[in-house]
Amino acid sequence: MIAWSDNYLMGIAEFDNEHKKLFQIAEQILNRLRVRGDEEGIRMFILREGLKYLNGYFLEHAAHEEAYMKKIGYEGYSLHKMQHDDFRECQLTRYHKLMESGACSKEDIWDFVGSGIGWLLEHITTADMAIVGKGEFSKPIKADVNAAALEEEINMLFSVTLNIEVRSKIVSSNYNGDSFGKAVCQRIVYETGGRKKTVISGIERSFMMKVAKMIYGDTALDEMDLVLSTVETFGAQFWLTFYRQLTGDDSQIIVRENQFLIGRTLKDEIRKMRPAASLLFTSDMGKFFVATNSECVIAKGVFNHTG
Repeated sequence: MIAWSDNYLMGIAEFDNEHKKLFQIAEQILNRLRVRGDEEGIRMFILREGLKYLNGYFLEHAAHEEAYMKKIGYEGYSLHKMQHDDFRECQLTRYHKLMESGACSKEDIWDFVGSGIGWLLEHITTADMAIVGKGEFSKPIKADVNAAALEEEINMLFSVTLNIEVRSKIVSSNYNGDSFGKAVCQRIVYETGGRKKTVISGIERSFMMKVAKMIYGDTALDEMDLVLSTVETFGAQFWLTFYRQLTGDDSQIIVRENQFLIGRTLKDEIRKMRPAASLLFTSDMGKFFVATNSECVIAKGVFNHTG
């Protein structure tokens, strides 16, 4: 079961009910997949019906939110609408193409639901909450960024998006890919203004599974394709939000590539990227890292780290 949390409540009944409905649609798709996902014909039916309902309901919900933002003169309207458009044009279009191919695997549908939930979790708890002035996302840090500020921003983002207190600390400001236990790592390429920026991140598997059980319950242990798809999409949006909050950058930034890395290639990938910043964190939930080749505020912030 996909767990609903009061952490997702905006305080506007119309939008809260629509968000709950989106979660319910995802849950219905999962339940059908669990029962009859081994039947090829049924899989296509599940995907077709799921896309029809999710696409229609999401478009309706997005239109409602956008109308409300215009009505109240919300300053973040353009960025928020870009995020809606990106979900529709990138996430949903990908699965429409899969449906048109006439064949899909069980893993494809796990991916369809997992990526949708990953996007919704991050979007509702950050972008949507900002509409009603909830959270602390209206005051990006633009100057005097140091290690403490980076830690504070990371901790706040985990708290806001997943309702967990991680109490993270930077333990290395020059992480080179050395093993810190079983981890899940991904490489994300963002594009903005014709320029590409790469982020490589990773999280301890035990950390990931604690979060997965919070979202999906004990069934997460047996549905790794669902979990990994959720982590893949959530991670790309998480680090993008982290960057925006530190810089105040509200330009269009598109996720061009997003893929998992095999552990033994991590060192090579980080070395080839020639990172401007590569940070390893420890936390109450487990270790994680983020590295980027972008000369951004994240890179500047590590210069004041003495550990």
